[in-house]
Amino acid sequence: MAEHRSSATHGDVVIAGGGVAALEALMALSDLARERVRVTLVSPEPDFVHRPLAVAEPFALGEARRYPLREIADDFGARLVRAGVRAVDAVARRIELRSGDQLGDDTLILAPGARALPALDGALTFAGPAAAPAMRALVDDLAEGRVTSVAFVVPSVVGWSLPLYELALLTAREAARRGRPVELTLVSPEPRPLAVFGPRPSAAVGELLEAAGVRFAGGTYAESEPGGVRLSPGGARLAADRVVALPLVRGPRLDGVPLDPELGFIPVDRHGRVEGLEDVYAAGDATTYAVKQGGLAAQQADAVAQHVAARHGAPVEPLPFRPVLRGMLFTGGPARFLRSDAADAAGETAAGPLWWPPFKTAGRYLAPYVFAREPGADRGPPPPGFADVELALQEDVPAPARG
Repeated sequence: MAEHRSSATHGDVVIAGGGVAALEALMALSDLARERVRVTLVSPEPDFVHRPLAVAEPFALGEARRYPLREIADDFGARLVRAGVRAVDAVARRIELRSGDQLGDDTLILAPGARALPALDGALTFAGPAAAPAMRALVDDLAEGRVTSVAFVVPSVVGWSLPLYELALLTAREAARRGRPVELTLVSPEPRPLAVFGPRPSAAVGELLEAAGVRFAGGTYAESEPGGVRLSPGGARLAADRVVALPLVRGPRLDGVPLDPELGFIPVDRHGRVEGLEDVYAAGDATTYAVKQGGLAAQQADAVAQHVAARHGAPVEPLPFRPVLRGMLFTGGPARFLRSDAADAAGETAAGPLWWPPFKTAGRYLAPYVFAREPGADRGPPPPGFADVELALQEDVPAPARG
């Protein structure tokens, strides 16, 4: 096997992944320690895909845009290696690529994301852009009267349920626009709609569902059954012409990396250090943090980048991850902004932006970079009154996570 190791005097940092956490870590390191580290980005994919916009594609309201990773790597002074990671040898400070080659490192940041698995037999599993054509076909069937009932199923509390709420609300909007009566039910183990945001945002989302004619069945799990789903606890049957489900998410398969035995995620501390491995970090959906959301992945990556930068001599005081959950809910009308953190257990919601830039994936570095490249984006300064919000998003440092 060939082995590649930089001979530069910089510390060699390898970032494995091409999603939100990987790119946020890349951009943060460029800002905090550009003259002290040499970064290699390793990804099997050629592009970063802004996945949250995939829910809009079936309704012709937007698209999941792609950004070439090579351009991003060039913009931030990194090298790109197109490959997947098979195994980690922390003692030898190298990773084995799926090509069979090896890549040396002084510090490794794992951000490969999570694996998505179908949750229900016979359901349309909405796991991102690849599912948009199937969802479009369902919408067409609804428009033609071939579908009159749909069950939207959140299969687990581990993951990120907001996209399914968007699909339900957008489907209700499309049915109303076409004048087609349809029964829509959202089934979730959550006790209240989007309960992770706190009582105030949850109540607002509940009102949106009710106004759209979407029934919410909370505290409930669904099992596949012909012609619908079986609900538990209780065993009631919910009839539905079609079922749309989010996937189950599971951790990555990486030899040499400790994994949670139940779901296969990577255990990390509040700085993102992988338990039991020296100079190995992880951030994003691959870690054991239960909420798999882009904004939180970016915050984890910022905490990791601070710690890595400090280790390589940058004048940074690394502070640990404290989750601030920011979500933008597509409704078919004005977007609803949701926010929650440890300082406000009740949560916050508004019909206008609660942060700037008003981007689906709120991150300190990645959000402004991608937002500026969105069609029609406002590239000027934030509107009046948003200076503090911008400061909170751009300059805040993570603090300890709860629990």
